[in-house]
Amino acid sequence: MTSKLKNTQPQLLFVLAAVFILLFGAAGKSIAVQVSELDSRVGQETTLPDEVQQEQHQNIADAANSALNINSPNQSTVINENDFDALSARAWMKRLANTIQQTSFEINFVVSSPRRETMPYVWRHAVLDSGETAEQLSLLNGPGFEQIRINNKVSIFEPGFAPISIRASAIDGPIPSAFIHSPDILNNGYDVLLMGRNRVSGRMAQQIRVISKDKSRYQYHLWLDEQTGLLLKQNMYDNKGVLLEQIQVTQLKIDDEVKENFEKIQAEQLPPVAATDISKNQQLPWTVSYMPVGMQMVAQNLRRIAVTGQPAEYLMLSDGLVDISIYVMQAADVSQEDLAVTTDATSVVSISDGRLQVTVIGEVPIETANKIANSIVLIEKP
Repeated sequence: MTSKLKNTQPQLLFVLAAVFILLFGAAGKSIAVQVSELDSRVGQETTLPDEVQQEQHQNIADAANSALNINSPNQSTVINENDFDALSARAWMKRLANTIQQTSFEINFVVSSPRRETMPYVWRHAVLDSGETAEQLSLLNGPGFEQIRINNKVSIFEPGFAPISIRASAIDGPIPSAFIHSPDILNNGYDVLLMGRNRVSGRMAQQIRVISKDKSRYQYHLWLDEQTGLLLKQNMYDNKGVLLEQIQVTQLKIDDEVKENFEKIQAEQLPPVAATDISKNQQLPWTVSYMPVGMQMVAQNLRRIAVTGQPAEYLMLSDGLVDISIYVMQAADVSQEDLAVTTDATSVVSISDGRLQVTVIGEVPIETANKIANSIVLIEKP
């Protein structure tokens, strides 16, 4: 993929900022980037300023709640074990979500990809005696990044920033929310296939493939523990079968004692919920004429890009598994050229007609991002 970078420094900074908010904000990785890998003229390293935090947290909340905004005929994951169909891939996915919701557990896992260092996490979930549910996701490398959820309040602890809380029904981590909370959402956009038994980390597992119906998104392979129903391994592949990312469970423990980690935490003692000036959903003067099968618009509003101060119209598409962000703003340079970049699984396409700049960011093939960017159409006023 050839990147066109001439005359794009202001746009490149915005695109990079958006990429690292999307890639690193939710997962708690460093939001510093070696810009020189893309264009040595921009500088050796850029660290996003403090003003990015608000937009970063809004993106976390959007991602964590996007599955809830998908219209689905049935999002119930409660299953009767007596009616469990071991030959059904969707039954296994529902069992995974059911176990996640009702069980206290501690899982250690690592996230790896060909061009990034391996990132280790610990994920705890507990059903408390009060009936509340609690979650904790901690990155174990570096200075530390942590999210704690008590019911629908997620608190974020990140080095260099003041602790803050947002409203979200789940922690937004490396494992897609649709897999572990709302598997029925996959019905519209994906085929879910049972591939048979295999061994992962010495445990028998059922292998499941999740394939985009229109081949516009990546495919996933999951291995679910036969004994507990929990996830043991997840691979993401591009449409040519190249491995993009792997999540591997290294330790799994189901134990009611996990809730002891949360007993001293009271929701009211966590940081207050952040107030944002990001607008609620509102009708934008444009829309997209192309969306992958199963995708829906789940958010549209006005935002101000923290790293540039530039106002932007924002729209999020989601199928519950993949979120795609679209920004439309005034072009800063009439002579700027288009930009197309893929970093690991995330594609960024930025195009301009000299008046408006359209930027599309998401974990989709570059061809899909480009098709969405070129499908923006103005809404005719009556």
